[in-house]
Amino acid sequence: MFAHWYSGMGVGGWIAMTVLWVGLISAVIWAIDKLLPSSRSVADQARLGGEGTAQDILDRRLAAGEIDTDTHRRLLATLSTRAPR
Repeated sequence: MFAHWYSGMGVGGWIAMTVLWVGLISAVIWAIDKLLPSSRSVADQARLGGEGTAQDILDRRLAAGEIDTDTHRRLLATLSTRAPR
């Protein structure tokens, strides 16, 4: 009685239909994510690869070898004595 409940679609058809629906739902979720504005804060964006604070930039430049330790200390001292804007 229930031997052919899948209407002859076969295992391959069920796999293809599952892949199609997973792909379709994934595409809809991706599109919604790209269309809606991001709610990340400036700090999160800086942490995720943005420019960051001046001290972060100096630290990266020191780590990359672009500046030496004396220059790094001098620039940090300049930053700490400057009044924030």
